[in-house]
Amino acid sequence: MQLLYTRYVAAVPVEDIACVAQTISRTRCATPVLAPGTNPGRWTLMPPTLHRHGARQLNLPTNNSAVYDLTHLSYPEQLRWRTQHCPAHAASTAAPDLALADWEPFDTLRHRPATRLPVAPRSPS
Repeated sequence: MQLLYTRYVAAVPVEDIACVAQTISRTRCATPVLAPGTNPGRWTLMPPTLHRHGARQLNLPTNNSAVYDLTHLSYPEQLRWRTQHCPAHAASTAAPDLALADWEPFDTLRHRPATRLPVAPRSPS
């Protein structure tokens, strides 16, 4: 996933990323961040990111990586994704977070990038 000029790895598939805010019943909100009516990201193939570790530059793979790109969204919408809130909890500051966001910055040394775009799920016949 790419947002706010950084690539991240999520703990679950994009459509399963849930809001981290606490509900009135003191449970974690189950609404997905990719909620109905919100602008989705776009799957695209992008060149690898450039990371420097110490004084050495890494040899990056030449294959493009499949990235869920959110950079075309507005800054507030990218921030909503980064804080991992559904639209309702992003609009309110009253609800505390019940969990930490599941993002981890993408690291070329630790993470293996996907090199193919995901296949869209088939609609039921």
